[in-house]
Amino acid sequence: MLFGFFRVYLATCRVAIGYFRGSWEAHAQASKEVQEECVPLKTGPTAVLNVIAYMPFMLVLNRLAGFSLEYQRFIAIYSLAPMLVMCLCYYYYIFRANMFQFGVKEVAGWINNWVMGTAVAMVSFTQLALRYLILLYLERFLPSWMQGYIEFPLSTIESSVQNTVLIMYAMGAVLLVSCPVWCKGFQVVHDVLQRDNHLSKSEAIMEILYTTSQNAVVTQLQTALAILQMNCGYPYHYIHYAVVMVEHMFFHRMVEFKFAWLHKLCHEVQPLYRLAHLEHHICKGTYATTPAAGIWEAWLEGGTLFFCNSLACIPYLLFHAAYSGPNVVTHTMWPHKSCIQWHTLHHLVHSDVYAINVPSKMDKQFSRDVKQYQERLQCSFFVRYADASDGIGFLVAFAFGILLNYGFSVGIFQVWHERMLHMTA
Repeated sequence: MLFGFFRVYLATCRVAIGYFRGSWEAHAQASKEVQEECVPLKTGPTAVLNVIAYMPFMLVLNRLAGFSLEYQRFIAIYSLAPMLVMCLCYYYYIFRANMFQFGVKEVAGWINNWVMGTAVAMVSFTQLALRYLILLYLERFLPSWMQGYIEFPLSTIESSVQNTVLIMYAMGAVLLVSCPVWCKGFQVVHDVLQRDNHLSKSEAIMEILYTTSQNAVVTQLQTALAILQMNCGYPYHYIHYAVVMVEHMFFHRMVEFKFAWLHKLCHEVQPLYRLAHLEHHICKGTYATTPAAGIWEAWLEGGTLFFCNSLACIPYLLFHAAYSGPNVVTHTMWPHKSCIQWHTLHHLVHSDVYAINVPSKMDKQFSRDVKQYQERLQCSFFVRYADASDGIGFLVAFAFGILLNYGFSVGIFQVWHERMLHMTA
């Protein structure tokens, strides 16, 4: 297994390099090497093992990060427990008794795949570390007033995560009430693509409950990883925040540099897909509360789609920058054909477009669906104007921020006065 770990690590590095260089044969060969080290497992048992294993993992990580007992209990009771219950209910709903068809052999296979997935994660962590150090080096060339870092009380960060969990539950409640709208959105997509499919209200309700129960998967993992790093004496500096904000401003352009090739790898290597990406696609529909990643996918990404976990260190910033805007826009089945998106197709008809809403160079060259549906989707504003996703995502995030700040006294500006500035120059 140790040999396999290093083989997968090196192969994943070559996957990334091949993707960036456009060396598709080398990319395919490296992906095949990752596949060879993984063990094929059935979908139902893998899904069950994923969620069961995630519980102690997250509890231990929160403890290592030094979070308060109150926060740890909150995450356990109001995030992890509902996720476990709802996941098992949903898996029984679609798999029935087949979900429990696993024994020692399957558990051993899952552990092997998790170790190989962690090898992939180490590539992500390597990227994060290199980027952190490079930006730290470049900081010395900035004016002295731009050299330093910002810090918030841990209790404030904890309360922001707790409030974010509750906000996302509220979003789930809104989705349940408006369920027929999303069923119509599902039908609109299939009508435009001239496909025969239907999403019933009962299916949509189960899916909304399922996706909403996982709403904090990325947030709590990224927060724990960020705090762990800070506790080790490596805080995020102003330059890290500046760059990561630029990344989120051009969200659908920046994903190509890390997320797209990892996303493609997960789809190409079936055991890796079932370990890390399954939960993101298991539903027929996609909703505003659909998490940005599967249960273990955020781990494979090093905690973030991009190259820095710094957003988690400023209360509510991750929610404002990612979840209240881009995630809502790209994961909603809008009930009009002018709002169909490539990522909607990726979920609803398993479209082979991996760079979210803006097809990458690789997508344009190899995707069968880009070739098949490009003309038909000219009815969509998002397809006609590639940058629309980022612009509308920003507007939605801004509207969410205004609503939360003035309507519920929640958000980044409510706690901004608690910041502590540390100058290093």
